[in-house]
Amino acid sequence: MRLYASRFRALVALFLAISCHRAAGSSTCKTLLDSDSTLANSLASWTETDLSPIDFPTVFKEIDTALPWLSKCAAAIDPKAIYTSLANSSTVKKCLTTIENVNEDLSTAEGWASFCPVLEDSIVPCAKAVMTDTVMDALNSVDGCCDDFLSEVKTLFGDSLDEMVIKLAQLSVNVECSERTYTNLEGVSTKEMCGYSAYKSFTFIDSKEVATSVLQNMLQIPNEHMCAAFAGKEFTTTNDTTATIGFGTNGVDSMGICVEPFDSLMQYLGSWKIFSETLDVDGTSVSLSELFSSGKSIRGDLLFDYVTSEKGLPRMGLRATDAVIVALGGISSEDGESNTFIEDWFVENLNNASSYGKGVEVHIPNNGGCTFSDQSITLPYGDISTSASSSGSNTTATTTTTTTASSGKSAASAVKVTTMMTFGAVLLSSVIALL
Repeated sequence: MRLYASRFRALVALFLAISCHRAAGSSTCKTLLDSDSTLANSLASWTETDLSPIDFPTVFKEIDTALPWLSKCAAAIDPKAIYTSLANSSTVKKCLTTIENVNEDLSTAEGWASFCPVLEDSIVPCAKAVMTDTVMDALNSVDGCCDDFLSEVKTLFGDSLDEMVIKLAQLSVNVECSERTYTNLEGVSTKEMCGYSAYKSFTFIDSKEVATSVLQNMLQIPNEHMCAAFAGKEFTTTNDTTATIGFGTNGVDSMGICVEPFDSLMQYLGSWKIFSETLDVDGTSVSLSELFSSGKSIRGDLLFDYVTSEKGLPRMGLRATDAVIVALGGISSEDGESNTFIEDWFVENLNNASSYGKGVEVHIPNNGGCTFSDQSITLPYGDISTSASSSGSNTTATTTTTTTASSGKSAASAVKVTTMMTFGAVLLSSVIALL
C-alpha cells in the first residue's frame, strides 16, 4: 500500500479554513439560540439561504445548556469572513501552494526524507503563524464573546489554545520526522525518518484478522510493558492475557527508538486536565485518568456506551445537525427517511462495532522509559514540555543523539470530554448542509 503526502492537502486546507476565521464583534454577545447571531446572518448571506425554518432556540437548546461558553463564542463567528480571510492571506496561499507541490511516496524512506523538511520548514511555521497572528487575534476581537471559551480551553487542556495547537503540532512532527540512526536486521548502518520506521514496522499486517488482533493488543499495553510490546516481545496486557505484536518480524525492523517521541506525545495528552474528568456511564463512574495511569484501564464497552449515550454530547450534536437538515428540506419524512437519520446511522454503526470493545481493557501506554543503547535519534523540535503548563510535572523532550528519553464530577462537567471534536464536526456539518 502506498501513502502519498498529497492526501494530506484536504486535511490541512480544512484545518486552515476552520482556524483562520475572523469573528465579528458585538456589544452584546449572542448565542446559538439567536437566529440573528453573526453566525446565522453570515451563513444566510453567504449561502443565499433562508434560515427562518430553523427553530434556533429548540435546535440548539441542548448544546447551549451543556456548553454555554462555546455557544456564545460560536455565535460570534463569521464564516463568510473566513473565506475572505483565506482568499486574501498570503500566508495561507503560501501554505497551500507548498502543499500542492508535495506528492511524496510515504511508503518509502526517500519519500519521508523529502516530505519532512517541507513539514518542518514550511507547513508547521505557516500553521503557527496563522494560529498566533490570525486565530487568536480573531477570538480576542469579539468584545469578549470568546473569553469564556478561551478560559475553558485553558482549564480543560492546561495550555492556551494557541500553545496547545502549536505544541501538538511540534510533538506530532517529532513522531514523524525525528531521524533515527541504527543498524538494521541486515547489519547495515541506517538513517531514516521515524515516520518511515513506524510505517514499515506495521507491514507485517496482512489480513483483517491480524489487524483486529493488533488493534486490540495495542489498546491494552500497560505502561510497564510498553518497551517490550513495541519491540515485538511477549508482554502481559491490561486484560491479564499474554500477547505479542508482530513488530520486528518478516525481516522488517521494529520502530525502535522512534517509540520515544511517540511516548512524549502520549505523555502530553495524558497531562490534559480534561482527562481528570469522571464520567457517569449508566450509573458506572469512569475516571478518564485511568486511560494513562499505570496499573489502570477502562473497559472498552463503557467507552462505547458513553459515546452512544442519548444524553451524551456526540448524539446531542448530531441531533442538532439532523434538525438543521430537516428544517431546510434536506430530508423529508415523506420519503421514508427518519428525522434523525445521521444520529441513527451513528448509533447503529457504533453498536455494530461495540462487540470489539467487550473484554478489552483500554489503556494508552506512556512514560515507558524505553532505552536503546545501540540507537540514536535527533528531534526536529527539542525542549518541548510533555506536560501542560498548569500541570505539576514538567518533563521535556530534547533534541538528542543518545537514547535517554479523581474524584467524581457532575454530569455537566463530564459532558465537556468530547466537546472540541464533536462541536466542530456539528458546526461543519451544518455549514455543509447549507452549501
